[in-house]
Amino acid sequence: MKKILIAILLAAFILAGCGAKPARRSGENQTAAPDYGQNNMAVQDMAVQDARTQAPQEGSKNLPGTIDRKIIKNGTLHLQVNDLKKTETQVFSLIQEYGGYIQSSSSRDENKEVWSEIVARVPSDRFEEFFGRLKQLGRVNYDNISTQDVTEEYIDLSARIKVLKAQEERLIRLLAKAEKIEDLLRIENELTRMRSEIEQLQGRINYLDRATGYSTVNIRIQQQVTAYPETGNAPGNILYKLKDGWITFFNLLIAVVETLAWVSPYIILTAIFTVVYLKYLKKNTGKGA
Repeated sequence: MKKILIAILLAAFILAGCGAKPARRSGENQTAAPDYGQNNMAVQDMAVQDARTQAPQEGSKNLPGTIDRKIIKNGTLHLQVNDLKKTETQVFSLIQEYGGYIQSSSSRDENKEVWSEIVARVPSDRFEEFFGRLKQLGRVNYDNISTQDVTEEYIDLSARIKVLKAQEERLIRLLAKAEKIEDLLRIENELTRMRSEIEQLQGRINYLDRATGYSTVNIRIQQQVTAYPETGNAPGNILYKLKDGWITFFNLLIAVVETLAWVSPYIILTAIFTVVYLKYLKKNTGKGA
């Protein structure tokens, strides 16, 4: 009788564990395992209902309206500035001031424009203030803020983990009472499956905690390089343009010399081949005469 009772309880826990999966898959489970019967499906539905009702009952603070909502915030900002290095230093100081950190940073100098890209992570509760301070550092070419509310998903995951852990504890007690090797193996397999699912759900919760605890801000800083500095007088500008013209000329001259150096072997080979060929023609022409 004791063995029969253990087998019945183990079967009930297995079915309840399946019911703790996401609601969107319940239809798949119903069609994929019709042999469980209507009573077993009722057990699954009860497990899901427990998962959704037990978590909010832990305290009124977890109810919508009073819970600290889980919001993922991201921002993008493009700034036009006159002094790139100075603005970079100011951005780094702001990140440190607001308790954030630099996730990545890169810069490039191409043509007549230099730019820098910084990906910063700052505490979400200070995101708006930090973003506003950044916008004061230069001319804003583009700015965007996006948010994603993951509160419902977070509550659902927490509830499912609670139910699975309760089932895990009961299975452990059953394992201590099991006598047959067959029962031991079945219980251990179910424990392994259940713990794997708990780890997956906990991993998702950990990700949401990180994503909602810190906001990501993508910052692009651009500096337009002036080809001819403003000197305030025409002669000064002419001198800068004259200097730039000579620089361009010498750069062109260097490019020509480099090109000649690169093709010189081919020119020499062509000249040698031409001389040999002309001598050959001249020799044959003399014999023919």
